[in-house]
This record gives sequence, C-alpha cells and structure tokens, in this order.
Amino acid sequence: MIRPLTLADLSQALAIQAECYPPAIRDGEAAFASRITAAPDGCWAVEIEGQLAGYLLSHPWVSMAPPAPDTCLESAEGDVWYIHDLSVAPWARGQGLGDGLLVACRAAHPDIRRSELVAVPGAAPFWAQRGWGPVAMPPALAAKIARYGSGSVYMARDFSGTASLATTQPF
Repeated sequence: MIRPLTLADLSQALAIQAECYPPAIRDGEAAFASRITAAPDGCWAVEIEGQLAGYLLSHPWVSMAPPAPDTCLESAEGDVWYIHDLSVAPWARGQGLGDGLLVACRAAHPDIRRSELVAVPGAAPFWAQRGWGPVAMPPALAAKIARYGSGSVYMARDFSGTASLATTQPF
C-alpha cells in the first residue's frame, strides 16, 4: 500500500536508510523529519503487511542547488521537484516499489516540469532507466555532489506537457 509518509514512520524509515546508505550520507532524525514537515505532499511510504518497505523524500527546490546531506529544511520552495531520497528495504526489492512511489508522487503533482536529484554511487543506472540523465555541473556544484561519495552524479529529467509520469515514460 502506498500512502503519505508521516513522522510516525520515522523510526522505520531511519532503519531502512541505515540499511541502504553509508553513514556519511545519511540524514539524522532532525533532517529527515524536516523534509516530511516542509513538504508532506512530496513524501511517500510503501508498506507490505503493515511494515514500512520503502519511502520517498522529495520536495520543491531551487534548480542546480541541492541541499547537502543531513541538512534541516525550514521550508521547501523552488522550481524543480527535487528527489532527496528513494529507498526500498533490501528484503522488499525487486517488486517495483520504488517505481510505485515515484508514480504516486508525480500523480499528486501533475504540474511538475523538471526533476533533479543526486544519484549516489551505483544508483545512476536506476535513474537513467527511468528517464533521468546526467547534468553538466559547474565546479561549485561538482564539489557539493562529491560530498555524496565518489561516483555520485547530478541528474535531471524534464517532463513534457501535463501527462503523468506513468504515461510520459512507463517504468
């Protein structure tokens, strides 16, 4: 079941994050919670038999200016849909849950025209298969992206018209 992610999910979501990312790029509890609070309509959860199996943290943001890891947000405003984190618990992978989270969020925001994200090491192929591509980065942005780990890539996807994510490019 896909539903909005809430602060009540925080402990389970942090446990999934710990399984998926090295400590250097994990968000602490305050930073994680700030995204849910600042942009509740961009944060989604998927559960299987009552257990959190994955989550999506996303929010409006300024193009080409991603927040650093473990940054608390006071607000979420900007011209792009910034995908901060999409994580699926290792035990739940291979079921299309990540795609379902993306489709749910995009369906709730049909006016989104552009999305940007940092693909952490090893994640760029996942995002490329879904239509995101690498972006040429000025040196300041490249230095910021390097904080996410060697091999991290800044990626973007433009959406044409007002069609849903599922109809512009199915997963």
